[in-house]
Amino acid sequence: MEKKGKVGNLFSKALEFVKGNLNILYSLMLLVCIPAAFFVNNYLMNSNYEKEIDAITRKNALLVENIVNNLIQEHVGDSATIQSRIERVKIENEEILELAILRPENSGNFTVVNSTDPAQIGQPIEDDRFLLTQSSIIWNRSEPAVAYLDSSGSQRYWRVIKKLFDNDNQKIGLIVASFSLDDSDARINGVISESYWVLVITILIVVLLIANQARMLDYAVTVTKLQEVDRMKDMFMSMASHELRTPLTAIKWYLDALRENKNLVLDEESNHYITNLLVSAKRLNSLVEDILEVSRIEGNRLPMEISVFDANAVVAQSIDEMKSPAQEKGLALNLKLNDKPVSIKADPNRLKQIVVNLVGNAIKYTLKGSIEVSTSVKKEELVISVADTGIGISSEDQAKLFKKFSRIINDKTRDILGTGLGLWITFEIVKRMQGKVSVESIEGVGSHFTVRFPLAKVEWAALKEQKNKQKN
Repeated sequence: MEKKGKVGNLFSKALEFVKGNLNILYSLMLLVCIPAAFFVNNYLMNSNYEKEIDAITRKNALLVENIVNNLIQEHVGDSATIQSRIERVKIENEEILELAILRPENSGNFTVVNSTDPAQIGQPIEDDRFLLTQSSIIWNRSEPAVAYLDSSGSQRYWRVIKKLFDNDNQKIGLIVASFSLDDSDARINGVISESYWVLVITILIVVLLIANQARMLDYAVTVTKLQEVDRMKDMFMSMASHELRTPLTAIKWYLDALRENKNLVLDEESNHYITNLLVSAKRLNSLVEDILEVSRIEGNRLPMEISVFDANAVVAQSIDEMKSPAQEKGLALNLKLNDKPVSIKADPNRLKQIVVNLVGNAIKYTLKGSIEVSTSVKKEELVISVADTGIGISSEDQAKLFKKFSRIINDKTRDILGTGLGLWITFEIVKRMQGKVSVESIEGVGSHFTVRFPLAKVEWAALKEQKNKQKN
């Protein structure tokens, strides 16, 4: 009873495991169905092949017997000549096992008068009742010949019985011939053996595929776990970012309150500390915002409100916000807008974020000189260009510029703070709004960032109409 209980528990566990992993059940079905289908197909093919071979052999047997009949018809009554002829026919046709001439007796039996087996000459046909029955049927009925499959041990052969006529077209006896099927059976057995080998190889291939599928199943489970870990990481980053923003907001509020409190007199050193604290709080807040954006982008949760708007107005507003940090660093920030409003279909707030990120990056890496922002229309696209006279970017760094956590690190940028997330976030936002961003730069000369967005359909129609008017 205890063994039965253990077997039952093992079977239940196996069943539960298969239910939880339906791929295994599918693999087992393949392991059974594919070889079974292959076996049935081969069996049917071999059966049809065997039938075709048997039919061809039967036709050959009838043909040979007709030839024999013609050979001996002229020598009826000359037993020695007939014996010589049938022996020669057997030698020339290896598939003939036996060739004999039967003469009917008054008793209804038949006697062998000529045969390729000399021991049978003069002997009555009594031991082979089926041959005797078939011979009687052919002799007494109108059928000219009969052919049927017979066997002796493991050997199969066609036996053909045909009436023998003299020159006056009178029946005088029967011709009996046995044609071996050894050659065709050997070929069929060879095909069957090859089929079995192919079947074995097929089963091995299926087993290997199933084993590989099992390994792929492990990979799938691993990928699922990694996706779950990645999802939990995103959730943690999102939660941590939200949690960090609350105390940061409070810290900034208290620091601003200390600086603006006119009743509180602070010495120069205290003011310096508060200023540094505010800078650090702003930098930390920017980092938290970047991490939150990364979490939203990777989780495909980036909110967007797509609409048709004038891009010039959004770009101009973005530049107004960036004039103060540019002036603090002594940089000229120039804006050159397209002479007419340009409509695109995108999120205006995200477009503003893109421009602010690119201009902020230009301010950060430009030690002196100017930054120029321009908009134009080229080939039914809005082109936003941000060009600076900064430190420039090497071709090697340009290749990895828009990758996550990628930063330019050299002697000139060592003291410039950053996370390497800004340009990656910009790239992802541009891509999600069906745009493109690219960069051209020369070290020591400056950088030129270009963002392209397709024009709104209304803008396309207006642009085409304008081109048609110019042609006319």
